[in-house]
Amino acid sequence: MLIIALTALAACRTGPPRPIDIEASDMCSRCRMAISQNRYAAELVDRDGNVWKFDDIGCMVHYTRDHGLEPRLPTYFVMDYQSQHWLNAARALYVRSEEIPSPMSGGIVAFENEAKAEEFSRSVHGAVLTFEGLWNTK
Repeated sequence: MLIIALTALAACRTGPPRPIDIEASDMCSRCRMAISQNRYAAELVDRDGNVWKFDDIGCMVHYTRDHGLEPRLPTYFVMDYQSQHWLNAARALYVRSEEIPSPMSGGIVAFENEAKAEEFSRSVHGAVLTFEGLWNTK
């Protein structure tokens, strides 16, 4: 009976990966800087629940490339620039511009809403990208 209960409990804990809150002591997995500005933050979570946190969406993209990770294998999360809540990165829209003062000069921010992304893009003379488009940027 105990084994069945433990198995059922373990089954309840499995599910899709979820973002993890940024703590004051968190450091970027790529550049090792403190994650001090949540609106630029990103995370990737693998199937085992391991989490890598980033202070800049650009750091996440570079880390993924540096480690030969496929963009679709882990689950990616990004912080919405305006509301500062986590988004599934595959569903977000991104604005890339040299005028965006992100921590490591990645110049990329995420939005849940296309109209807000377009409006912000015009204000910083940027380009709106999809998740797939991020992997084609330098």
